[in-house]
Amino acid sequence: MLLKMKKLILSTAFLFSVNTFAQDCDLETLRQTPGTWKAGLQGSIKNVTASDLVKEKAVTAVLHKMLFTNYKPTGSQSYHSTAYGKHISAGETWVADPYYYTLYVLLYICDKSSQDKSKFYVNTETPTKVTISANVYFPIDLYPVTPVNGPRGYLGLKAMPVKKDGYYFMGDEIMEGTASETTAYRWLITYNDTLPFVYLTRKEYLLIQKKRLEQDLKDSPDSKSYLDPFFTNINAYLSKSESELSKVAIYNPQEEQRFQGFVAEGARGALIAVKPNLDYYNRKLPKSSPQFFSVEYRVSKLSPIYTDNMEAIIKAVDFSTLKNMLGK
Repeated sequence: MLLKMKKLILSTAFLFSVNTFAQDCDLETLRQTPGTWKAGLQGSIKNVTASDLVKEKAVTAVLHKMLFTNYKPTGSQSYHSTAYGKHISAGETWVADPYYYTLYVLLYICDKSSQDKSKFYVNTETPTKVTISANVYFPIDLYPVTPVNGPRGYLGLKAMPVKKDGYYFMGDEIMEGTASETTAYRWLITYNDTLPFVYLTRKEYLLIQKKRLEQDLKDSPDSKSYLDPFFTNINAYLSKSESELSKVAIYNPQEEQRFQGFVAEGARGALIAVKPNLDYYNRKLPKSSPQFFSVEYRVSKLSPIYTDNMEAIIKAVDFSTLKNMLGK
């Protein structure tokens, strides 16, 4: 009797496993399918000393372990990569190295060409990923470098940071060309609730634009009649009170050098002028030390598998762990 019971149990278990395996490949089945991990192509390594690179790889290894331990992918492959390095121009001084860890959510997709209705393959492209960056706010390439990044001498934030539970929410953005399909959510993890950038005042912004106009006029004297109204606008604004000129410069990028006036925060296309705050950094630390982290979650609504995994990723990224790594 006992032998018959064992055979029945084994037969039932085998039948269950066959039925489970033989399910037709569909979205709901894939959502429940355990995912896998794969090390992707590693990015560039440029202008990093050998000793700093070893330490930076140790940091990204901790980031990977945090996600690998706390996040279990479903219906997808977690494809992860790193990048280290920076471009150096003559006369630049770098306080800290930027480097990156990125995890991509690659969907499992049913293989309609196969006779095996349970078979799927891994997509090679994705709009859904998380990037954790050390020492750079990469959406605007804000690096700890002097002279200030970029030919303009400032950079443009799309939203003012909002402090939440000791961290800075940098806003969300529907990615260009995706309608409402893909949204990026951005955070900063910093020292002592401070920021690695400072705001440009209206006066600073206007003096930069005036200098650019003067160079334009020098390069093309025949453009004087066209440029004069913009000189007039700038000079008129520079005559305003110090309290007015000390306000944060919020500008329309279409009118930078052709100044018409400042715009309100949140206006269509408005940007907030900032530059790196080099006083934020502890210069006694090696360039490899993370002195702030930026985190960007980018998620597409095209598949519930994307949103399932991003919800799990957000839970796995522990901001307190990141904060404890700063300056070490």
